[in-house]
Amino acid sequence: MSFRTTSKIAWRELRASPGKFILVILAVAVGVAALTGVKGFGYAFKGMLIKDAKQLIAADLQAQTFVNPTPEQVRQVEQIASRYGAMTRVTEMLTMAASANDRVPQMVSLKAVDPAVYPFYGTLTVNPPKPLCDLLPDDSSALVTPELLIRLKVSPGDSIRLGGKDFHITGTLITEPDRLASGLGPGMRVLVSRGGLARTGLIQFGSRAAQRFLFKLPPGVKLDSVIAELKAALPRVFISDYREGSPAVGKAIDNTTTFLSLISLIALIVGSLGVSMGMYSHLQQRMDTIAIMKAIGARSDQIIKIYLLQTLWLGFAGSLIGVGIGALVQKSFPLLIQRVFAFLPDVPWDWSFSLQGLSVGILAALLFTLPPLLSVRNVRANLVLRRDMADARQELRRRRQAPFLVGTVMILVSFLIIAVWLSGAWRIGVYFMAGLVGGIIALWVASAFLLTVMKTLVHTVGTHLPSSFRHGFANLYRPGNQTTTVLVALGVGVMFTTTTYLLQNTVLQTVTREGPGREGNVFLLDIRDVAGVAKFIEAQPGVTGKLELAGYIMAKMLANNDIPVERLKAIRVNASELQMVRITTAQALPYGLKLRKGRWWPANETHPELAVSEQAQRDFHLKLGDRLRFEVAGRIMEAPLVAIFERERRAPVRYELVFPQLALRGLPVVYYGAVHVEPRNIPSFEEAIFERFPTITIMNLADVLKRIQDAVDQVALVIRFLVCFAIAAGIIVLCSSVAGTRYRRIREVAILKTLGSTKRYIRTVFSIEFSLLGGVAGLVGAILANLFTRVISDKFIDAPFEFDWWALAVGVIATVLLANVGGWLVSARILNQRPLLVLREE
Repeated sequence: MSFRTTSKIAWRELRASPGKFILVILAVAVGVAALTGVKGFGYAFKGMLIKDAKQLIAADLQAQTFVNPTPEQVRQVEQIASRYGAMTRVTEMLTMAASANDRVPQMVSLKAVDPAVYPFYGTLTVNPPKPLCDLLPDDSSALVTPELLIRLKVSPGDSIRLGGKDFHITGTLITEPDRLASGLGPGMRVLVSRGGLARTGLIQFGSRAAQRFLFKLPPGVKLDSVIAELKAALPRVFISDYREGSPAVGKAIDNTTTFLSLISLIALIVGSLGVSMGMYSHLQQRMDTIAIMKAIGARSDQIIKIYLLQTLWLGFAGSLIGVGIGALVQKSFPLLIQRVFAFLPDVPWDWSFSLQGLSVGILAALLFTLPPLLSVRNVRANLVLRRDMADARQELRRRRQAPFLVGTVMILVSFLIIAVWLSGAWRIGVYFMAGLVGGIIALWVASAFLLTVMKTLVHTVGTHLPSSFRHGFANLYRPGNQTTTVLVALGVGVMFTTTTYLLQNTVLQTVTREGPGREGNVFLLDIRDVAGVAKFIEAQPGVTGKLELAGYIMAKMLANNDIPVERLKAIRVNASELQMVRITTAQALPYGLKLRKGRWWPANETHPELAVSEQAQRDFHLKLGDRLRFEVAGRIMEAPLVAIFERERRAPVRYELVFPQLALRGLPVVYYGAVHVEPRNIPSFEEAIFERFPTITIMNLADVLKRIQDAVDQVALVIRFLVCFAIAAGIIVLCSSVAGTRYRRIREVAILKTLGSTKRYIRTVFSIEFSLLGGVAGLVGAILANLFTRVISDKFIDAPFEFDWWALAVGVIATVLLANVGGWLVSARILNQRPLLVLREE
């Protein structure tokens, strides 16, 4: 049989009944749309990072550190810049801003630049559109974002206070080319000159600030040489250049794209179940034709070619539509994540992954059509033509088992490879497929149990049930009804939708319950005058408790037992990471720490002693009695290791190394803490602290939690958006199942009408069937979601989780409604069939 003849036969069959193949095309399109939209966005975004890397970091090369460099380190960086090109410095930190019009201060991200040279590349959009050196002519000028103007009730020309100093607003800051490189801090931002930052006095030893050194290099400079010198000059430096854009942003996009791509793969798998169901139904209806073709001499491989070609065409059509929808999905992503990324450039469409998505869609369609296609080889004409005989039915069923098992194995292996390709790691791919297969097996078992229960009910107490219920129950195991496939498809969609919701709630509850300052609702940073601040705060109206403080200081580890850190063997961290470590202080054993080995010092201990976490003990290969030497603020300190502790989740001590509080007396220890203030008194409390201690950053935890919730909600919105594709695929599978039994349903409706049934009665029968499908799928999917969320909470995010009965109830009700909507979309016309016309065809 030539390819032309094969194509003719395949095309005539498709053209003869195009309606039943629409669902097959839609099933492929839904999965491909989700996959190409996500992966295309990730590919295009990374391509944009590389293409516009100079603009996105505002330089050829950026060296970023979160530790304030010493004057000697700054001098070394300047020497490097003088040898290779030009350099400018950008400093960013959190602080408070207030105005005369609104005395309640607002937390802002303060950015200090050199107006004469910043930025090297890209465009800084400001209003009025003037050169930056004209808008920041002196150290008392500032540009602010429009949101801050609204929050502080000021306008250009007014003044705001930063660090206790007045700054004149000369314009508004619209966009910055290096906004992504600056991180995802508060949306309200202030831009000042470097002299203006020095004027505020906010930068002191131990202050939290991001220091970025931007380099403009002439052509021909070897970047690797510059990078090597910068790494030697600055400890714990993060470097990015125009060859790769921002590694941190790129890695975040990679991780996000991987996760969302796996979620999208679920939609493709569920949609492929619809393809399998549609082609299975089609082959069942063409079984007589296949038997006749075999009887007149057609070989199995020739028949398989016909239906394989049909599958290819359907897969290609669905994938092509999916790629088009995927383009819309990709364009919608910037809108979905705009609250997470305050600045997001236009992301172009990446056609390379469109071709990959097209290929994956066609491959998925072929894979899921393999079991019914392979069974064609075992079809015998005599068995088909007398399939109503009991022995023939049994033989046909036996002959289909081997192709089904072979096809299933090929599907699992192929989708495991696709999952590994999408995630870039075998481990993630195996975990993903194991979880998905586990969920599918649980849903399959639930389906088998449901069918067994329904059969038992109908056969044992069927006469005592209302006739509508008896018919509805029996419809679940009608010949050709794909109850198991429908349950699996809908259940998978419900499982992942509910898991997303439960994880979102778990994260938010964990942040609320165990976040910083859980002892209070106001968090304070960069406290230096501990006694003065504590006394002042506890005297303020509305303060209902004591100020809970924890201190830290930057230190450099020099040696262990007189062996320099550079010569220590088997240490689990790089020596460069020991150049600057944070150590904290405590008197008595803090709440949340459990002493595992050794002893804790008394509260009045003044000599240096050291306690380390179990993690630090493993990283540094320490043991009790070791003597560690540190350089702290220019002072050399040697301390014996006297205690090893375990830190619980809720521990206020966030660092791994702890010294007695009095042992660091006189050193520039920076403290942070929390206090509880009556909500109605928080604005006046913030104003009082800002006026008395302008360098302290105050975080109203209600606002912080709101920002965290906004971010988590935004991520959850994206995930739910993609999971909706899986649910849509599940509805298509349901519609395909109903369409596959359309002719049997038409005959059933005709007989019921002939026997006197009304349309209302028939609607009740079908609704019971659809509701049972949706109810069981929703119930099992929601239970699995709770189980999966518990595993993820315990193993990955280390958060407590309790079974959510409300989510279970909502999942069941919502799935019942969706199943009825999907079922009636296909069944509505069946009710209008005239019994006489249907029975005459018999």
